[in-house]
Amino acid sequence: MQEILANLLPVFGYFALGLLLRAVGFADAGHARFLLKFVFFVTLPCMVLVKIAAVTLSGDKVLLPLINIGVNLACMALVLLLARVRNIERPELGSMLISAMIVNNAFMFPFILAGFGDAGFADAVLFDFGNAILTATLTYGLAFRYGPDNHGAGTLLIKTLQSPLIWSLLLAVLLSLGHIPLPRLALGFLAPLGDMTSPLILIALGVFFSPRFGRLGLIGLTLAVRMLAGLAVGWGLGRLLGLEGSTLAVVALCSAAPVGFNALTFASLSKLDTELAAEILSLSIFLGVIYIPVLMFLFQ
Repeated sequence: MQEILANLLPVFGYFALGLLLRAVGFADAGHARFLLKFVFFVTLPCMVLVKIAAVTLSGDKVLLPLINIGVNLACMALVLLLARVRNIERPELGSMLISAMIVNNAFMFPFILAGFGDAGFADAVLFDFGNAILTATLTYGLAFRYGPDNHGAGTLLIKTLQSPLIWSLLLAVLLSLGHIPLPRLALGFLAPLGDMTSPLILIALGVFFSPRFGRLGLIGLTLAVRMLAGLAVGWGLGRLLGLEGSTLAVVALCSAAPVGFNALTFASLSKLDTELAAEILSLSIFLGVIYIPVLMFLFQ
């Protein structure tokens, strides 16, 4: 447990730095939006290319990314169903949707490594592959669909194809399937940029963070879908498809992960309710620190 908490200390440190920068007037929402754009167009594609290209996409693990996609689609459907019985503004609903559809497996990696070792970590990375596919395609398009500009299907397709994330993902898959390693020079340039992704998003999150307790209902609904319904769907699909042992535990845990950092990035890019996305993301991470260790204990 001490090792897990030590690995998570930088998460809180970067977030606190963002809070401090905002408190002293050094940074505001405009600076945070710039950081998120830099992440989306530069550091995140680098991280995807480096991480996924290094993963072996073996046939016996093909179910893991498919389960992830199934979990995220189920969360999307549940948010839309709940929205039918509540009067929710489109920018708010868009932020809720993408928050429920993007899991934070990067947050989970220290937990998985500590609890299940390298084999569990490999399963978590492959599970996250499905998250990366859906994030770069449907989730990205939905963010703009619910934005104030109200893009049509053709515009959404163009925006999706213009996303550097999807092209870095396709290239990474080709390299992985072809067992082609990145050249050392390229790896030396791309890896440090990719490593900047989480710190920059966390700092931007701290700058954006300004809790509004009047919207705890929307935040609670989103987190219940993302973390509780996600857990139930992931565990159910895993059992249905015959997973067992540590692989089933990893799938269930990652299905219950907090909201992914990219939800805040997409909310900013598509002009959704960025503050709501930041509040959902922040509270999900806070709850995850308590919630995930308890689940690990239960599954082990």
